[in-house]
Amino acid sequence: MSMTPASRASLADLILLISNADLPGRRREELRSAVRTVARLLGTDPAAIAADPAALRRRLKAVAPEAHGMSRGRWANIRSLLSKALALAHPMMPGRSRQAMLPEWMALTGSLPFSRSVRIVPLLRFLSARGRGPTDVSRADLDDYRDAIVNDRLRSDPEKSWDRLVWVWNWCLHNVSGWPQITLERPSKRVIYLLPWSAFRPSFKEDVDRFLLRLSGQDLSEDGPPRPARSATLQKRSYQLRIAASALVHRGVAADAIESIADLLSLERYQKILSFFLDRGDDRSPHQAAEMAAFLKGVARHWVKVDDPTLEKMKRIASRLALPRRGMTAKNRERLRPLDDTENVAAFLALPQRLRREVESGKRNARSKAMLSQMAAAIALLQAAPIRLKNLTALDVNKNLIARGKRLYLVVAESEVKNNEPIDFELPAETRDILAWYVREHRPFLISTPSDALFPGPRGGAKSSNTLAKQIPQTVLRYTGLEINVHLFRHAAGKLFLDARPGQYEVMRRVLGHRSITTTTSLYAGAETRSAGSHFAAVIAERRRALEQQSKKRGRIKGGGLR
Repeated sequence: MSMTPASRASLADLILLISNADLPGRRREELRSAVRTVARLLGTDPAAIAADPAALRRRLKAVAPEAHGMSRGRWANIRSLLSKALALAHPMMPGRSRQAMLPEWMALTGSLPFSRSVRIVPLLRFLSARGRGPTDVSRADLDDYRDAIVNDRLRSDPEKSWDRLVWVWNWCLHNVSGWPQITLERPSKRVIYLLPWSAFRPSFKEDVDRFLLRLSGQDLSEDGPPRPARSATLQKRSYQLRIAASALVHRGVAADAIESIADLLSLERYQKILSFFLDRGDDRSPHQAAEMAAFLKGVARHWVKVDDPTLEKMKRIASRLALPRRGMTAKNRERLRPLDDTENVAAFLALPQRLRREVESGKRNARSKAMLSQMAAAIALLQAAPIRLKNLTALDVNKNLIARGKRLYLVVAESEVKNNEPIDFELPAETRDILAWYVREHRPFLISTPSDALFPGPRGGAKSSNTLAKQIPQTVLRYTGLEINVHLFRHAAGKLFLDARPGQYEVMRRVLGHRSITTTTSLYAGAETRSAGSHFAAVIAERRRALEQQSKKRGRIKGGGLR
């Protein structure tokens, strides 16, 4: 049976092709079932899903099998069956090749460490199938392999696989005698335009250090800021000045011509810096330009002390670039939209206990149980006390978790919080029990050296913020299908509370640690509109029923009379 090209064929076409394929009946049913299951998990009719391996692989990344009550093993089997079904319509690269390597390749790779051979062998099997040995392989052969793993295979992250393979290939080029003399370029993942401090005159860095010293409040000889800047703020200001200088260099100003902060802040150079960010044209460009305009304007006023006409022009430019604060971003609003569904809310709130049940089912090794229990504890804590990632990462079991009888308090001093607002929560019983279970039974398996970190890392200190920031959303997505990063826990908390208690912004202001009620209302005024409308409608309906009852009662009294 013929089939339309894969770029136009759908999964419905693929099901029809399977039905007419010369296969045992049981095999046909397995393949059809796998295709239908994939369509169901993607929430789309099979006729609307292209039977294109690369497009399907990207869509399958968003599928969380556990959220649908499916084991990872079952999901892996379905993906394998889908790949075999696609092979009926499209040339597919097998997940595991059994092709024997040519003797020439075996001779070159025999002494490679396992960590390198495991990366390079699939490519060498591919080349062997083509009859290409070390002396006749070409760059076109290597490009064909890259295209095959990207376009003709369902395995996740082919770009990462290729990147690792490129590293091993180039290592072999320099370390294995007789290796083909073809250098592979590793694709750049981002355009790096930030120049090192060494690219500029030492006097520029010295001036920046003096500026940062003033911001820190340590330089008592100057009129410093009303409140000393935190270390994270000082790092950001240093970065902003270096990136501003780098932007000027990319706009044609010689690096040697930048000897101090003042050399950044003539009106012409101020405009050049801002135009550099605006011309980049990505999603963050307007935000970066607005933030840089406001920051440099302040530096021009308080540090460089530019003349009033120049400052007024900078103020007008910064005002034009300023982005209005309209609460939550569109992306975050979209990510919170699934929480309008009560089933999603139930799955999200029940996640810590679900993870605990899975850990206690005994189907994992001790290390895996400890990691999953850590996620249960972190998610339970964020649901009860939606703190920022930096504070979550730095939590100390003795310093920040204070037990008083049966009560447990989460306490973080104001000096350790972003906006200097202290954190002081009494944790609910459910959260207290999850934390106690994690600390008592599973945290010891995560500690290699003595540590008081609630979430210890592999080297004894606290786990890195980046690691925790990846693991928590991955766990939430895997078990619920919801895309909720660590910061979004704060927005989710606000939404869930205000959906149930519209208008109670002061409660959420205190929970989230906002210094101003305006911050809270700007974030959630729109998000609670639907629930506020439901509450309003319920109150009006209740009032209507009460008045109807009063009217009926008055009618009975009037008709019967009183004696």
